[in-house]
Amino acid sequence: MKGLKSIAFFLVLSTAFLFAALAVNQEQVALTFAVWQTPFTLSIFWWLLLALMIGIMLGVLYGSWLNVRYRFANRRLRKALDKAEQCLVQQPTDNT
Repeated sequence: MKGLKSIAFFLVLSTAFLFAALAVNQEQVALTFAVWQTPFTLSIFWWLLLALMIGIMLGVLYGSWLNVRYRFANRRLRKALDKAEQCLVQQPTDNT
């Protein structure tokens, strides 16, 4: 129940921030990179939201890539451990 309240609070807070940012940043701008300029204008809010979404997507992709790498490494290490354990079991024990 506590987790559900936290999620609901976060959603309400995010929605309030979204509407506040939308109300404040209404000036139309075109982005300029060195000598290139976007052929259209959008409000500052939409540019910032676009940058946020691109950043979130890149973060998710990078996190997924790392997760796949770690899973493969984990699988390789587990196979090596199983092989070492089998070799250890097959070793004759000397209890003299």
